[in-house]
Amino acid sequence: MNKNPLWYKLIKLLKQNGNITTGLTVPYIFGAYELHGQAFSSTEEMLNHILENPIDKYPVIQKCHVIQQHVLMVERKEICNKSYLKDIHIENSKKENKLFISTNTDLGKSFDKVSLNLSRTYLSPIERKHYSWDNKAKVWQKFSSLEIETIMSIKNNNQ
Repeated sequence: MNKNPLWYKLIKLLKQNGNITTGLTVPYIFGAYELHGQAFSSTEEMLNHILENPIDKYPVIQKCHVIQQHVLMVERKEICNKSYLKDIHIENSKKENKLFISTNTDLGKSFDKVSLNLSRTYLSPIERKHYSWDNKAKVWQKFSSLEIETIMSIKNNNQ
């Protein structure tokens, strides 16, 4: 098993801290990787990174019922293989990982469509470097100093 990627470590840490309940938004992932000096050039590159770095669970993109934004979450493999059978899933090149796209999204049924629709939805906040969703104000904003500190507390090595 490869070392856990930054996005997975962040999901675990932010859930543990009570900052999130479901997962990370696409802009948040872009911003976190940029802070770590590993900026993505496109949504397609981000999705490929998720697919090509398997973890002990499956990544799932769904629309979060709390913030009404698409989030990347993780789910145990046995749950995905049983409960997400009707959802779209995309396998990586080695057939060792699947990215599930929940039926509660309207992102499309192929990698290219999902990538295009995520890009269309989140291009503006990403270009403005507004990576953090403020659910009270319903706006994208820049990372707070605490968010930056939390993101940078993750080391890019095995945890």
